[in-house]
Amino acid sequence: MPPLEIVATDDAFRDWVDVVNAADVWGIPSFEDARHLRGLHPGRLDGVVRSDGQPVGAAFVRPPAGNGADACGVAGLWVRPEHRRRGVAAAMHVALSEHARRLGLQKLEIEAHESERDARGYLERRGYEEVGRQLELALDLDSTPMLEVKPPDGITIVTRAERPDLLRGMYQVACEAIPGIPGEAADEVGSFEDWLATDMDRPIHTHDLTFLAMQGAEVVGYAVLQRGRGGVAFHSLTGVRRGWRGRGIASALKRAQVAGAKRAGFRRLVTENIVENAPIRHLNASMRYRPLASMILFRGPLLGAAR
Repeated sequence: MPPLEIVATDDAFRDWVDVVNAADVWGIPSFEDARHLRGLHPGRLDGVVRSDGQPVGAAFVRPPAGNGADACGVAGLWVRPEHRRRGVAAAMHVALSEHARRLGLQKLEIEAHESERDARGYLERRGYEEVGRQLELALDLDSTPMLEVKPPDGITIVTRAERPDLLRGMYQVACEAIPGIPGEAADEVGSFEDWLATDMDRPIHTHDLTFLAMQGAEVVGYAVLQRGRGGVAFHSLTGVRRGWRGRGIASALKRAQVAGAKRAGFRRLVTENIVENAPIRHLNASMRYRPLASMILFRGPLLGAAR
């Protein structure tokens, strides 16, 4: 098996993106966004495996975000369908494990889509266990009428494009909303600069599709859409400050997202809901989002040799 080639140039990283696009259910929204995320985590390693000069496997590993004490890294493994069951994934996994040990990590978290039987079986055979599950749901925008956005009394909805000066207020929402999401992973909100780079200033987060709920001059909630491929947009965070929950603000933000996505020409909206997050699941069900397969988070040991 050829060794894992460490990605060091944009051309090599384009090959990495091409493999993920061929192997992953949703693929990479954009090369620019993937490159942006790659630069956010010191210690991250990306690699490709080639066969006859062509990239057939892609992988990454990084430390967890924030300052958590859990020595569990975040990793990903992808192999083009026609090259699976040839030891490519195992060889990449061993290389990732070696890098993870050098970072002081003891375990890895790897996602696999419920529909990807080969990926789930591969992880389970190597001692990986399910530790979380996110339900994927979709809304067909072609058959959804343009929604009227009706915020609660005293609440106005604006976009980041209209109010670029409100980032600090949005950060306060994030600091309350993200840690309170049931079952959320260990990655932390981090500093304002961390949050801005990770959650706000990604190339797929455009200002006209970032919606803020305002009560006077105060930001009490916000919601972000991610631009995907093939007419698909993805919901990112919909968060509301604790003292303002239960008043219909999240519903108004969601309706603004649907209307904004339709105006922008998207044909489908996709969201992920953590199983334990009953309020957002109820909201999406009420808006006729239909369930898809789930994304499963596995946690397991580092590998010492290809198995």
